[in-house]
Amino acid sequence: MSRMELAERLRKAREAVGLSIGEAATRLGFGNYQTLSNIEKGDREVKASELTQFAKTYFCSLNSLLVGEDVPQPAVHFLWRRAPSERKAEIEASIKHRFEEYHLLEKLLGLAEEGTGLAITVSPTDIRNYHQVDALAARVSNLLNMGSRPALSLQKVMEQVLRTKILFVELSEFGSAASTVHPDFGAAIVVNSEEAPWRINFTLAHELFHIITWNTFNPVDLEQDEVLFKDIEKKAERFASTLLLPESAVREELNARIKEQKLSFSDIVDVAREFGVSTKALLYRMANMRLIEWDKANDLANNDELLMIDRRIRRDTAIEAPSSERFSLLAVKCLRKGLISRGKFSELLDIDRADIDEFLEYRGLSEVEGESIEIMAS
Repeated sequence: MSRMELAERLRKAREAVGLSIGEAATRLGFGNYQTLSNIEKGDREVKASELTQFAKTYFCSLNSLLVGEDVPQPAVHFLWRRAPSERKAEIEASIKHRFEEYHLLEKLLGLAEEGTGLAITVSPTDIRNYHQVDALAARVSNLLNMGSRPALSLQKVMEQVLRTKILFVELSEFGSAASTVHPDFGAAIVVNSEEAPWRINFTLAHELFHIITWNTFNPVDLEQDEVLFKDIEKKAERFASTLLLPESAVREELNARIKEQKLSFSDIVDVAREFGVSTKALLYRMANMRLIEWDKANDLANNDELLMIDRRIRRDTAIEAPSSERFSLLAVKCLRKGLISRGKFSELLDIDRADIDEFLEYRGLSEVEGESIEIMAS
């Protein structure tokens, strides 16, 4: 490979993530942008140690920089709930790279050939109105055996049964959540890890709607048609509400607490916690179920006393940082079987190499395979 070929690949990789020469030079650790400019012109040779940093900065593999991509890679289109207002290309490149690494772990373990999990087919006529969206939510819940408290198992079911890749990323003000269905790595969702657990539950259910309707509506068309996008977003919210708050289970829980046709603020918060959703989500579900008027639900959602009680009750809830459980387990399995190094493991999980043993011990995991036992043929 010539110096000019590498220079061209490095330039294209930088442009693909939306970085200017100045921004890229700073992240690469160069003293000034002229160094990177000379590299991209082919006037300066790239050191082997620098190539690794280029790959990390541009969210690509070393192989793609050294060998190039002979086969055009399929585009990844992310459907955002609230798209990043800046650095969108860079953020999407970073997320795409993470999902590719997730898929690599599956391939190393021989899991990539097992398919995409349970398929749920949805046609446009299945979700023409909210009544049909409710029916779809009930159908999905039954198919996935989610029981009366779906939020408690939603993430595991999506990961293990639907084979949906879920990653939690600190998005801050750069976005809230996004989903995609890719021909290579399948269905995938990224969620802002800084959200509260009950909000994450709702976000996952919302994005699940987009995953199962991915082939029903062209995501590009959705983003270009504001009216259609708003309609689908409202239906995704309705789907999430109905899925996480099954009517019969919610009625049973509420009836057990109603005294003289009244329900205290603290009881409302407790029921919301019971189902793993926000108090606001429960209030609007109660309006959907015609237990209260919509105006009343709106008033209560902004009631200062209820908000104060909600904060006070939830304040004592132990909140752990959300984790991409299946991704972590796949990485541990690969480490255990010697398919990746400890250095690669620490890179994938974003932990220091010195903290690997503590990471495994805290989660009750082992780096050792242990003895094998013989299984009788069936």
